[in-house]
Amino acid sequence: MRTPLPRPRAGLTLIELLVVLALLAITATVVPMARRGTRATPGDARQAVVQDARRDAIRRGETLRLRIDTDGAWVLAARDGAAVLTTGRTAPGPAPMSLRIDPLGSCRPVGDRADEEADASAFDVLSCRAMPDGAAP
Repeated sequence: MRTPLPRPRAGLTLIELLVVLALLAITATVVPMARRGTRATPGDARQAVVQDARRDAIRRGETLRLRIDTDGAWVLAARDGAAVLTTGRTAPGPAPMSLRIDPLGSCRPVGDRADEEADASAFDVLSCRAMPDGAAP
């Protein structure tokens, strides 16, 4: 005599249903958090140009000069400013920025001439960012 084969189940178990609901809850929580941080500000766009210039200085192993005007036009050049390496345009900013970037990736603000140092008292040379008022670098 043959034993009858078990019938296939129809439906879901409670554990399968709970796993699916947990995955949906995690997805519903993570997606809005990921979308919240995607808005870029003009300061972020300018900082992205600075970070690209730092990578270029490290890759080339030489000191570079970056100038970003108030209208957003920027120029990356060799230290003396004679050889322009690349140019572009980013978001306009409140003030022009001129930086000397060394081969290790640190930055220093410079004046209008390539050999002129600017006041770096409110500037973090390691992150290449201006410090908030009252903060020590």
